[in-house]
Amino acid sequence: MPVRRRKIAKNPTAVQAPPLPTPVAIERQAYGGYGVGRCDGLVVFVPRTAPGDVVRVRLVAQRRHWAVGEVVELLTASPWRVTPPCPLYAECGGCHLQHLAYARQLEVKTALVRDSLARLGHLPEVPVAPTLPSPQPLAYRNKMVYHYDAARGALGLLDRHGQRILDVPRCLLSDPRAEAAMAEVRALAAALPPLRQVLQQVQVQVGQRTGDVLVTLVVSAPLPAATAAALWQALQPLASGLCLHHKRRQTPALFAGDTVVVGGRGVIYERFGEHLLPLTPHTFAQVNTAQTERLHQLLREAAALRGDEVVLDLYSGSGALAFALAPYCARLYGVEVQPAATRLAQQQAQALGFSHCTFRTGKVERLLRRYLAAGLRPDLAVLDPPRAGCRPEALEALTRLRVPRLLYVSCSPPTLARDLQRLHQLGYDITGVQPLDMFPQTYHVECVAVLTRRSA
Repeated sequence: MPVRRRKIAKNPTAVQAPPLPTPVAIERQAYGGYGVGRCDGLVVFVPRTAPGDVVRVRLVAQRRHWAVGEVVELLTASPWRVTPPCPLYAECGGCHLQHLAYARQLEVKTALVRDSLARLGHLPEVPVAPTLPSPQPLAYRNKMVYHYDAARGALGLLDRHGQRILDVPRCLLSDPRAEAAMAEVRALAAALPPLRQVLQQVQVQVGQRTGDVLVTLVVSAPLPAATAAALWQALQPLASGLCLHHKRRQTPALFAGDTVVVGGRGVIYERFGEHLLPLTPHTFAQVNTAQTERLHQLLREAAALRGDEVVLDLYSGSGALAFALAPYCARLYGVEVQPAATRLAQQQAQALGFSHCTFRTGKVERLLRRYLAAGLRPDLAVLDPPRAGCRPEALEALTRLRVPRLLYVSCSPPTLARDLQRLHQLGYDITGVQPLDMFPQTYHVECVAVLTRRSA
């Protein structure tokens, strides 16, 4: 039976409505960064509030039994509250929990994981460990994507209603090297009309262990050669490479067209543990390098490989998790739906000397069925799906392979709860869940779940 999750408008548009007649006392924190209270039998979700707050609220979205509100007045402040370090926090949509001390943020995330497993997955007995803190609560992001508004000359993030681009001179979550490159792009857009007319977004990736910086400008039309050369000349002291991506279709995805290297290198490198891994403009990688290394260590400890096992890495991307486990197993098979990511993983496996690693492109459920037909019997499967989680067909195909142990890596407690419930029904026990704070100051949390197959 599928889990139903209450859908809350992420960016409701405020309407001109009078405040509720009764103040709302915030009782708990909910997924999405909302504080939750009640008023006259109505459950009210209020962003940027904390348990213990008493607030006067104006409703901006309403259903039969619940509503979303905005704070009109803070009547009583929670003891959990602190002054947000960012002066743009009240307006910006990038952060959700800066009004909480960092230790409280970790407690909130642990509670959210436990609540998701119990309420959505009906798994109240699953042990959930305290959330592991990030080594850096600020300046941890190794990648940022900024939007550009040519009419206002604004380069930054969407406001928390998703309605306009908020000019962000400096983001406190971003690596300072990325912010230096963003500041230079902001100045260049003001000085170069050809760039200002076509610039849409800017992506900056930083190799925090290597010092590499890759800038990618997303444009609506190609730039004149002279403008492109001027851009690289100005950015060269700050960047290892500059790419231009001509976005030919307006889609929610960042990339939808052709990418060319204007200057320097179109590939940079980051070191995760002992391995140096490539990053291109299109590469998916966790945004918190130090915490990613901790994630890899957790997986190695949970896997407890002896060296003779066969391992499946599902939703393998460009192979970061695979390479963390590859030195400790006999065979590793990666499955990824994006061909470019598969090619990058295979190239890197060859560069690292991992001849026992094979990466294939395709849907997980289809390739699992082929592995079953070929007689493959894995000892361990690692799942790291996108935020939407795994398709039911993939979980069922995995079960037919009778894999004795699973490690499920998730960035979404609600979809993790749904998939763990399904795996439990299919014959797996969840021995524990370890949350990690990969995304400080936001409501997002990474989790590693450990599962073992019940004996028949």
